[in-house]
Amino acid sequence: MNKKSLLKIIFVFIFCMLCATLYAQSKEMAALSSRPDIDITQLERNIHSLLNLERKKRGLSSLLWDESLHEVARQHSQAMVDLNFFSHNDPDGSDFRDRYKSGGIECKILINDIAYMGAENISQDNLYSSYVYKNGERFFNWNTESEIAESVVKRRMSSKAHRVNILTPYFKRQGIGVAFSDDGKIYVTENFC
Repeated sequence: MNKKSLLKIIFVFIFCMLCATLYAQSKEMAALSSRPDIDITQLERNIHSLLNLERKKRGLSSLLWDESLHEVARQHSQAMVDLNFFSHNDPDGSDFRDRYKSGGIECKILINDIAYMGAENISQDNLYSSYVYKNGERFFNWNTESEIAESVVKRRMSSKAHRVNILTPYFKRQGIGVAFSDDGKIYVTENFC
């Protein structure tokens, strides 16, 4: 084989390797840029199951899924997205008890002559764990549905006030509602009774 043929083979090999590398990088960036298709209903149920595991670890009964509490929670999460706020109180001043009433939910748990009217946890997370800039464009490292659920539960269990609501023994049911904002934020509301 002459020197010219050998150089052509080496050039073709290097060119092929460069093309393969560029293809792999473009595929990786495409995966980072395409927002994941998360099933909100499945995510809500996954969070519910993980929270019940936390209760079971501590000898507490599982909370039943309550569709009415779920609807109220989902509406509140969506309202926080739509109206761009993050609070237990709506911009009009109403709180979870007002939302329960509007949703036809009556929650009154009597313990030693004290009436408990339920509780609410809210949290905010991200659909992505990080992002990078390449050629002036932002690419996201998207979380999976399981990673999101685990992150939500971990944060709630790390917060004293949230943990108290989750581990309150006299609560018997819950509803969880999730909404996504256009900028990749996740709003989660959890209502108890």
